[in-house]
Order: sequence, then structure tokens, then C-alpha cells
Amino acid sequence: MPTRVQPKPRQKRPKNRPADKNKKDGQKPLEDMKNNELKDILKQTGLPVTGNKEVLIERIKMYREGPPLDDNGKPPPAWQGSDAKKKLQRDLLDRTSPIHNMSVGTIWKKTDPRYLLYPNFRKNFKDLKEKLDKEKKRCELDDIKAARHIKNNPRSRLNKRGYPHWNGHPAQKKLQEDVCNKRHEKMKPSQLHLKRKEYQEFPSNIFRVRLNREVDKQRGLQYWAHKRNLEGMKRHLKSIEERAKQN
Repeated sequence: MPTRVQPKPRQKRPKNRPADKNKKDGQKPLEDMKNNELKDILKQTGLPVTGNKEVLIERIKMYREGPPLDDNGKPPPAWQGSDAKKKLQRDLLDRTSPIHNMSVGTIWKKTDPRYLLYPNFRKNFKDLKEKLDKEKKRCELDDIKAARHIKNNPRSRLNKRGYPHWNGHPAQKKLQEDVCNKRHEKMKPSQLHLKRKEYQEFPSNIFRVRLNREVDKQRGLQYWAHKRNLEGMKRHLKSIEERAKQN
């Protein structure tokens, strides 16, 4: 008679075996699911279904863990008016920012802890970048149109009042240098007006107005460059100082 093969005994599951954190309501682990299954879960919760498998799993886990809280135990502010969005926008506009060489996941997890408070950071990042790119293209087109307009409509040397235009005139840079060297403090405006031939192309009363504006401008630039740490203002002031030293 043929011998009967004895069935292997079924292995019992240990009673103290920890439950899989990625299982929910008897489902298999998220890592074992297919993309379509993960997207079905996201559709049921009203979350976006875009991204690869890693992104989908990450989104589901964030949803199951509940809404993120800040250090004070409160929900974060809405993304549109948040400091996190302002910080990301500044970095995207800064060409020297290291985030331009990072993936979105790395930016989210490792650059600023405030980003972790927003589970939809990937979508927020994409939307903000697209918006800034559109604005950049629009500004470039505006610059091209403005340059074309200036080329086709050249400005006359003299304005309607009979003296040269101030902007772009050599007197403008000379006055910047003189104010930086504080020469205006050593003499009256009428005396300074006679010191350079570039100044004498303008009426004395117009020159006095330009002098007062330049003094106020440089004083204001120094204050705001220090107050807000504005690199553009600092570079502008530095260029004036370098030209002033040469004279």
C-alpha cells in the first residue's frame, strides 16, 4: 500500500507578535500593495493620487497619523499665508539657494522643519514653482517689449523744460560720488553746482532738488540695507563708495 504523506503542522502565530503599523482594518502592509490599491485608499480620503509608490505610501501614513501639530501642539497655519511658503518662495527666487540641486522629498524632510507640518508639501511646491516660472516668463516678455519700445522711440536729449534728462546723465553718477564723499557738507549747493561742468547743464534750483534727493536716498539705503540685510542695496552702496574713492 502507498504510504500516506503526513501534512505539515500549521505554524501558529505568536500571541505577542507586534501588529504591522502599516496595516489598517485587516489590510495588507502598504509596501505590499500595488499603486492602484494605494490610489483607491487616497481617493476614499480625498487626498491627491499623484506621485510614485513611495509618495503614495508616505501620504497615506501622514493621513493615518493625524494632522501635524507645531511645537505648541496647535495645527499649523494655512499654507497660503504661512512663513513656510514665504521661506520656500525666497529660496526659489534665490539662484544661489542649494534647494535647486535637491529633490522635493529632500527639501521637505531636511531643509526646514516647518515644511514637515504640511503633508501636501509636494503639491504646494509644484504649484508655487509653476507660478513663479510663469511670472518670470511674463517679466522677461515685458523687458523685451520695453527694450523694443525704447529702441523704436528714442528719447530726446533735452526734456520739455530745456535741460537734459537726469537719469542716465553723467551728473547723476558724479553727484552720487560727491554725496558719498560728503562734499555737499563742506559747501553750499550753489558752490557745489559750479564745481563740475556736468552739474552746470542743469539749472541751479533743479540741481539743488537732485542734491537733496540723493542725500535722502543714500541715507535711506544705508538704513534699510542694514535693517533688512538687502544684498542689492549693499552692492549698490559699495559700487558708489568704490567710484567715490577713485575721485
